[in-house]
Amino acid sequence: MVLRYQMHLTIFITKLKTSKMKKYEQIEGTNKELKIEVFYDKGGMNYFTSTVNRRGYYVSARVVEVKKDNDCVIESFMLFSGLKKLLFEVKRQSEKSYKEACELANNIDLSEMKQKVLSAEFKIK
Repeated sequence: MVLRYQMHLTIFITKLKTSKMKKYEQIEGTNKELKIEVFYDKGGMNYFTSTVNRRGYYVSARVVEVKKDNDCVIESFMLFSGLKKLLFEVKRQSEKSYKEACELANNIDLSEMKQKVLSAEFKIK
């Protein structure tokens, strides 16, 4: 008998954190949403995958459950789920580079990435 454990993480986000580009797309027939986000990663060693992450701007997609309560938004999601894709490498973080990353993320086709995330979450083949 194989037991499967699912670890969920809940993150509390206040209204003040609105600087990142985030999009939420409702997933039909569920109370979950697909979250698409652009973010900066300093890079370095990833001890979970034994690889080195490159420093730069990434776009990520993951399935989240969002609950709204007065001044808070609560996001719950499965740990180690979702995908991220490097948009471009930079030597350091800047507002100009972040705006370029957001524009690039809006202009590229993310449908394949979305499909992979949804098929992994809902076991679609």
